[in-house]
Amino acid sequence: MGKRGRGSKRQSASGVTLRAQGTGPIKRTQQSPFDPAGSDEVEYVVDTIKAERLSGAIPQWLIGWKGYSDAADTWEPIDNLVGHEQDIKAFRVRRKEEAEEESASFAAKKKQRKEEAEKSKQDDDGFEDAFGGKRRSACWKHFTIQKDPETGKITFVKCTLCPPENAPMPFSGNTTNLRSHLSSCHKDAFSQISAASGDVNEGSSAQGTIDELVPQVSAEKRDELHKLISLWLVRCRRPLTLPEHDAEFRDIFQCIFKDQYTPPTYKLVMQNVLAISAEAKLHVVWFLKELLSEGILPSIGGDIWSQGGISVFGILVYWLDKNFVYHERLLAAIPFFDVRHTGSELERATKVACASFGIGEYRIDAADDDDVVTVLEDTVSDFIHATCSDNASNIVNGWRCFDGHECCDHTIALIVKAYLDHPRVRKVFMKLRGMTMHFNHSVIGSKLLRQCQKRHDLPESKPPQDNDTRTGWGGACKQATWYCENQVAIQLYDVDNPTRAATAVPNPDGSVYKTHQLVGDEWDVVRESMYLLTYAKNAVDLLQSTKTVTANLFLPIASKLAFMAHADTPVKFNNKPVSILNEHVKMAREALYKDCCKRWFNDMLDCKLEDFAVATLLDPRHKNFQFKFAERWMRGRFTADQAVSWATNIYEKDWKPKEVACTKPPTKKQKTGASAKVVTVASFLDSDSEDEGEHVLAEPQDVEGKSELELYLEFPLAKKNVDVQEWWRVNAHKFPSVARMARQFLGVPASTAGVERAFSIVTGMHSDLRKNLTEKTIEHSLMAALN
Repeated sequence: MGKRGRGSKRQSASGVTLRAQGTGPIKRTQQSPFDPAGSDEVEYVVDTIKAERLSGAIPQWLIGWKGYSDAADTWEPIDNLVGHEQDIKAFRVRRKEEAEEESASFAAKKKQRKEEAEKSKQDDDGFEDAFGGKRRSACWKHFTIQKDPETGKITFVKCTLCPPENAPMPFSGNTTNLRSHLSSCHKDAFSQISAASGDVNEGSSAQGTIDELVPQVSAEKRDELHKLISLWLVRCRRPLTLPEHDAEFRDIFQCIFKDQYTPPTYKLVMQNVLAISAEAKLHVVWFLKELLSEGILPSIGGDIWSQGGISVFGILVYWLDKNFVYHERLLAAIPFFDVRHTGSELERATKVACASFGIGEYRIDAADDDDVVTVLEDTVSDFIHATCSDNASNIVNGWRCFDGHECCDHTIALIVKAYLDHPRVRKVFMKLRGMTMHFNHSVIGSKLLRQCQKRHDLPESKPPQDNDTRTGWGGACKQATWYCENQVAIQLYDVDNPTRAATAVPNPDGSVYKTHQLVGDEWDVVRESMYLLTYAKNAVDLLQSTKTVTANLFLPIASKLAFMAHADTPVKFNNKPVSILNEHVKMAREALYKDCCKRWFNDMLDCKLEDFAVATLLDPRHKNFQFKFAERWMRGRFTADQAVSWATNIYEKDWKPKEVACTKPPTKKQKTGASAKVVTVASFLDSDSEDEGEHVLAEPQDVEGKSELELYLEFPLAKKNVDVQEWWRVNAHKFPSVARMARQFLGVPASTAGVERAFSIVTGMHSDLRKNLTEKTIEHSLMAALN
């Protein structure tokens, strides 16, 4: 027995002496037999000795204590086991006997395996070769051997599947050449051998192995496969009739499932698309409901796509959730091929689509014979923070009831067009198009051009064609870059091949290469235009590269483009300063500068400019933006102080928390003063609260009399490569009210690139949708693909 209590002790593995703890007659309950706490009268009885080990050079035994579970087992030295010497000896004898029994059992099993192997060798139907080995490969089933009578070694083998008159094959000592012969001459026999494992079985075959792997398809599994195939079709832009009309596609499923599953027909695909679309719409409705309950309004973007007699009006909704994840979801893709593209029709279609998702209410009376529509209720504009539309006048007029702006990348295209419309610049780029047409249509011209490029160690390539039919500047930038890089090769082509170039096949428009050659300072126009167009191209690439580029980058991009366009400022290309010396380029640059100022500064409404300024300040990378370029080109009143004043007024009025208890979500957006789209959120519940019932917002987190907005503006500036959403996700707890304000203003899209991405799906499905162009085939397909 072992005794524990006051005064008792045991030696731990670390050599520290532990004594019973506590004073007075009552001690705390022991957690284990050798818990140092306890009374003087507690005794512990050894139940069994389970194991033995060496701790250093000291033997220890694992003791199971009577009345305690295995969790209370402890390793004890001999000092704690006085009186149990005989138990230790008996444990060692028992352990030795168990080890001997285990060793004998292992030896018996080893002997049995050896005897079975010997017996297997004796029963083997293989034969010994000249090298003393057994031939057990499955391919020997189809071969006979021929031995040398003198040496007894195998010299030749003959295939039993080949005609008898075929000569035997030399034996190489292994079955490599035998298997090669079967794989090339007897594929069925080789397939059976490959499918067999171990000894050759007459009934084994590759087909039998495949049949065993065919999965069983239940009704639920079949419906799930139908749904997955339908979702794949719309997301990967495949024709919806593909499973029904593509035989190779069906053969894949026939091979996998045999007759247990058949891909869905077009009708089943459409049924699944409708079901997926309904689920996606409910998901978006739930998201928007949660967003509005937090006092934050979504933004929308829209554009019209037309091709081959088909016209679709697409509307997307944008917002930032409380984790600062940017969401871009489809609201509607409305067929507009039989509707007049007027502003009133676009406004009505937009409000109907928004109301169907719970963004406000919109009810109209049925139109009479004069097509007069009576609006009974319209609150949609109160629940839309801002819009981003295409620059076409019809949609701009239709969305004039909302607070918003035109697409930034489309605006850049229109601004650059003012530069390309300058007479001298336009003439030069018309020549570039003619030269490009020559090199892309003349076989002799393209061959001679490659020779000139090779002589100057230039990559062999043709000039890119200008396929931008809307503004004509996207291809112009690529052409200017290509011709600047290949200027030496083009000039060599003009010098070395004047006759062949002059007599080359005319272009499709009837013009000849000689009339398109660049002369004099026209090369300077191309080179200096490339500098300016690259600025604009980089801005458009930034706006279209990711869907998370929002209104916070509008003023920085616009200011940089205006700065570049100003005739008195230097230009950098590839981080090196370059000079603009050509007088024609200077005049065209001035036109670019005036159009930029007109579209992005002087003609912009105050409410739009205010939104962009606040969004810029709420970007932690640009909150010290001085607006110095905008100040220079505006009407002398837009400064950095003005932007901060706007942001402060909006924060103090609508976003700063107040001691107001509230249990109802917002109903309308408040429109007051110059700010036409601010919303009162002070009385709303905290977006992070999960409790129910009444809540009172906490006091504003002022430090030394400063508001959250002031503390945010004084916070260290973020680096230029920092992700804005990630920065706010990490730092939102420091500025909770400003973070909510940032979710509102940073959720405004800068361009309609998202709508154009949706249209690309329609383009991919165009051939399938053309015959059945309805709301079901367009809107529901896009809803399933994008949401």
